Amino acid sequence: MGTSTTSLHRQLLAAGIESRLCATFSDEPQSVAESCLEFRRIGPGFLFYSPELKKRAEDLVQDSDVVHGHGLYVGTNYAFGQAARRQGKALVYHVHGMFEPYILSRSRWKKRLVHLLFEDANFRHVRLWRALTDNEAEQIRSCGISAPIVVAPNGLDLDEFVKPQRPADGVRTPWLGNLKKEKFRLLFLGRIHPKKGLDLLLSAWAGLERYHGQWELVIAGPDESGHLAEVRRKARALALDSQARFTGPVTGRAKRDLLHSADLFILPSYSEGFSMGLLEAMACEVPVIATRACNFPQISRNEAGWECDASLWSIMEALELGLRADVVERRQRGRNGRRLVEKDYAWPSIIDQLLDACQTHC
Repeated sequence: MGTSTTSLHRQLLAAGIESRLCATFSDEPQSVAESCLEFRRIGPGFLFYSPELKKRAEDLVQDSDVVHGHGLYVGTNYAFGQAARRQGKALVYHVHGMFEPYILSRSRWKKRLVHLLFEDANFRHVRLWRALTDNEAEQIRSCGISAPIVVAPNGLDLDEFVKPQRPADGVRTPWLGNLKKEKFRLLFLGRIHPKKGLDLLLSAWAGLERYHGQWELVIAGPDESGHLAEVRRKARALALDSQARFTGPVTGRAKRDLLHSADLFILPSYSEGFSMGLLEAMACEVPVIATRACNFPQISRNEAGWECDASLWSIMEALELGLRADVVERRQRGRNGRRLVEKDYAWPSIIDQLLDACQTHC
């Protein structure tokens, strides 16, 4: 969500729209973009609550025409939603997968409390909802919401994913140093979080031992809520210590180089709103494997990779198709994915769609 929100903000600025991005931080400000205000948060990290942001919210909203909230149940929504209601300013909510059944089923009592405290009032005030997919629009409606919905996916700046003229000798990673490529590479890149299905991926990889001589599994991304320790324990239990390589978080040029080094990308998630990782992999012409819970049926329709269910046997079956495919087929599927991104997920048309919806409903 942070990546897609920052990218949207940058694209609004590039289109000549005055945009101000407000976020919270725990350790140090990240300075992610121009016109970004960052406020130190206190208390549990999942609340994203900042007293300083709360003090500034009224003035920031007064200077704005439309207030956009990204995600649900967080302190930023409390501060800006309250200010928007007081001042009668238009509020737009970007759901980012928060109405996925997997997400709704977690921490139910906390969500009920937050609804009583501020989200019910915000929901009534929202003039426009943004869904990333048609499926997400249906999820919004199923919650009894009757306000207008615009379906506008996340996009990419394709210039950020141009293939380097010379392949990198290695990829600089926090945990492995300079990661060199010696085999075909199966890549997972995302948060190390229970919903991402890494338990399924490791079990499936252990069952495909005949491919281990030619392929390596690279797992890249930041640990979230200490889930990495559980994933590592499972890897050890499956005797995959030397087969699953954990890089830690990679960003910027290192992320681009790692994506371009992959021969196959996998996202075995139990639940996704809309995956930037899949878009980025396809932008780098890497064929992808994704569960149907990723809500990306265009993968199969455009032959950009393989879809499967979020189950062990289904993931093993899709993985085997990808691993045993010859180089020519994988490259063709990678090119198909790149064409799909160029056609449907470049930012300019998405920005126009969002601005038209705001003009109409806000």
